[in-house]
Amino acid sequence: MKKVLLTTLLFLVSFSLAQTVDEILDKVEANEEAKSAKIEMTQIVYTASGEERKSNLLSYSKDKGDKGLMEYLKPARIKGMKILMLNDGDDIWLYSPRTSRVRKIASHQKNQSVNGSDFSYDDMSAKDMRKDYNPQLLGEEELEGKKCFKLLMTAKDEDKTYSKSISWIDKSNYVLVKSEMYDEDKKLWKVLKMSDVSKVGNYWTPKSIEMKNVQKGSRTLMTMDKIEYDLPLKDNIFSERNLKR
Repeated sequence: MKKVLLTTLLFLVSFSLAQTVDEILDKVEANEEAKSAKIEMTQIVYTASGEERKSNLLSYSKDKGDKGLMEYLKPARIKGMKILMLNDGDDIWLYSPRTSRVRKIASHQKNQSVNGSDFSYDDMSAKDMRKDYNPQLLGEEELEGKKCFKLLMTAKDEDKTYSKSISWIDKSNYVLVKSEMYDEDKKLWKVLKMSDVSKVGNYWTPKSIEMKNVQKGSRTLMTMDKIEYDLPLKDNIFSERNLKR
């Protein structure tokens, strides 16, 4: 009888934690999923050799991230380069002004670097992580002076970019503070950090996002210079035809 009660209790605790994980992720996604957004940003790549490469971008998104477009404005050598993401990043196209050609990014190329940065195409995509990863609540932990939920995401399939990730979510606003991503050999690959968080309209927004590739010794910093949420955007912005304009 005691064994049955213990088994039942463990099941209920496990079920409760699973529900809590979903509630946490729902709130994280709700905060990230504005109806639309227009963001001016600066990107600085710090290479392992100490070189710095700066660029300016303009980003558009619509339908809670289902549609996305990034355009490079500076420097001149990449001005006009555009990346179109549709269907939550499942379909990605790249336009190069040098060749005036549009090419679709194949599934196996989505873990490649975007314009020499430490962000991959997959990193830039707005996806429901629960489609590809199994979430687990590891508990609560203080990080950088913030009380956080600590979550483990384990890949459902071997072909995913990361085998697992460990993330810390600020309990006060459900914004990601830090995430550690691991490669297929379970070795630490990248560390993502978000800081300078403030409320823009209805959404808590990090103004500074850093991705560090610990295996290469490089890092990329993206700062949000101007942010506009829930503004009217036409659908034709997010089309292959628009890429060449």
